[in-house]
Amino acid sequence: MYEAYREYFGFMEQLGGLLDKLTELAREKTAAVRRDDLLAVDSCMKREQALSLSLRAMDKKREALLAGLGLRDVSLSAFAQHCPEEIRPEAQRAAEQLRSRYVLYRSAADVARTTLECNLHQIEKLLADQAVAPMEGGSIADIRA
Repeated sequence: MYEAYREYFGFMEQLGGLLDKLTELAREKTAAVRRDDLLAVDSCMKREQALSLSLRAMDKKREALLAGLGLRDVSLSAFAQHCPEEIRPEAQRAAEQLRSRYVLYRSAADVARTTLECNLHQIEKLLADQAVAPMEGGSIADIRA
């Protein structure tokens, strides 16, 4: 009986590893944005897309594992409460570790998003300033000559 729970604990560790990869990728993307390295940003975004597909597959596996445990609609925060008493401490540790890894990922992803948005706003401002500057500078030919 505990084997199914241990399989889910293993799944949670695997998911945590994927979150760690996404966290590192978000940090890498932030650094690339700060360096104005568009090729590196593009590379990060492509790798993020690939990892997102992995997340979708893992979500289906999560649903199947929880259904096998009879815990289909149980949230991560309530998971340990639904485990047998003997493995409840292990379940609490696994859930807390996964939650911590998710919080780190969200923090890194938010920083990357904010940094990217700031740079995009700067680019938009530069483009708007450049669009106005030629008109002010008299770029139209002087035909009085």
